[in-house]
Amino acid sequence: MAAIRPLDGSVCLVTGGGRGIGKASALAFARAGASVVVAARSREQLDEVVQEIGELGGTAMAIEADVTSGEDCHAMVKRTAAEFGRLDVLLANAGGGLTEGRLVDSDPQEWTRTIALNLTSLFHCCQAAVPIMAGQRAGKILLMGSGIGHAPTPGASAYAAAKAGASQLVRVLAQEVWRLGIDVNEVVPGPVATELTKSHFTPGQAPQMAKSERVKHPDEVAELVTWLATRPTAGPTGQTFSLARRPL
Repeated sequence: MAAIRPLDGSVCLVTGGGRGIGKASALAFARAGASVVVAARSREQLDEVVQEIGELGGTAMAIEADVTSGEDCHAMVKRTAAEFGRLDVLLANAGGGLTEGRLVDSDPQEWTRTIALNLTSLFHCCQAAVPIMAGQRAGKILLMGSGIGHAPTPGASAYAAAKAGASQLVRVLAQEVWRLGIDVNEVVPGPVATELTKSHFTPGQAPQMAKSERVKHPDEVAELVTWLATRPTAGPTGQTFSLARRPL
C-alpha cells in the first residue's frame, strides 16, 4: 500500500528552516509530499536541510533571507511562487529572545531588534504571502508563538511583548482573510530542546520554569504543524494550538 501523503502537490515555505523546529517541520512537510522552501540567514544549514529532503525523495529549495527585512521577505515569497507556481503553507518560525533582564535595564536597540525578529517579521511574511494565497482562494498561515506571549514572565519584556503581539496578529489577520480561503493559526510548542536551548533544557525532563512541563523534541512540534497544514479548507482559524503542559 502506498504511503499516505496528504500534502502532495502543495508548496510549503518555512522561515528559520535551517535548524530546530523549522528544520523538523520542513522534513515533515516533505515526508507528507510537499515541495518545501526553507529560508534562513545561514546558507550552510539550509543546504543541509535541502540535501536531507532530497535523500527522502522530496523537492526543496533554499533561500537566504533576513526576515527582519521586508524586502527580503517579499523577495522570498515571490521567488517561491515563481519557482513552484503557488504557496500553500507559510510557517513563520524564525524568532528568538535576544535580550534578557528587567525592562529598566534593557538596551533599547536590543529590545527593538527582538520586536523586529519576533513580530515585525511576521507582518512582512504575511503581507507578502496573503496576495498569492488569495489568488488561489486557499492557504494556511502558521505563526510560531510562545507561552511567554500568553503569561507574564519577568525579565523577558521584549520577547513577551513580541509574542503577545504575534498572538493578536493571528486573530486579527484570521478575521481579515477567512473569506479568501486562508486560515491563520498560532502554534505554541512549550519547551523544546534545540541548539539554542540545549544549555537550559534536557529532553524528556521538566525545565526549571515549570515542573509540569516536559522538554520536547522538535519532531513533536512538527507533527502538530503538519496536522494544521493538512486541515481542510475552512478548517480552524484564529486559534492557538499548544503543546504546553501549563495554562496559557
